[in-house]
Amino acid sequence: MKNSAYILFTVLILLGSCKSYNKTIYTQTKKISRNKLLKQLNKHTFSAHTLDSRISISYQDTNQQISGNGRLRILKDSIIWGSINFLGIPMVKFYITPKRIQYYNKLDQTYYDGNFELLQQQFGVPVNFTNLQNLLTGDMLIKPEPENIHLSIIPQYYDLSVKNRYLTHARISPFYKVLSESLYGSKQDSLHVKYTDYQSFKRENLPKKIQIRAAGKTLMIHLKNISIDNTLKFPFKLPSSYKALIF
Repeated sequence: MKNSAYILFTVLILLGSCKSYNKTIYTQTKKISRNKLLKQLNKHTFSAHTLDSRISISYQDTNQQISGNGRLRILKDSIIWGSINFLGIPMVKFYITPKRIQYYNKLDQTYYDGNFELLQQQFGVPVNFTNLQNLLTGDMLIKPEPENIHLSIIPQYYDLSVKNRYLTHARISPFYKVLSESLYGSKQDSLHVKYTDYQSFKRENLPKKIQIRAAGKTLMIHLKNISIDNTLKFPFKLPSSYKALIF
């Protein structure tokens, strides 16, 4: 797959044990100040030690439509690990730490080993480990300052218009997780993220479906069979015989 590298990067920027979940109940919003809303967002940020989930993805642009499935694992603030299958064939593995992105593609026998600068150049917005973790766990990619927010309280959500270099708009659920957010880069590139459903795991509310749109491309990520706070392994080794990708 010639575009597997770009698809992977789109996946990245654009995903006690609980083996069962309950659908998150959407209550009505309460009157709240901008400062208190931001404090609640921080309070409800993903806090589990680990996350393990099966995932299914679908990617679409003007030239192609691709579906796949696999596994996603997170060690909070340390590792984002994943394995993706296309057409039932294990094809892509990735291993992300706060300083590095690594992945390899079994189909064309290529690999990438580098930092986050490539993603920042591609989308024109700040990209780091925390952004990616937040995207996959339903937290804001960029936290605005209170004075830069115009807050409207709607019964179903908190609506934020933001004067920020990148973040321009966000909708926050009554349980203080992101419903949608829009970012614009330095080149007027845009990134739109939408969470269509949430699932409850004791103290955590985690996304069930994530839609990411950027540069005419759309990615859907469906998280299934989530468990948290288990002991996980993150097996990864770059194949020495594969060809390095240089961008």
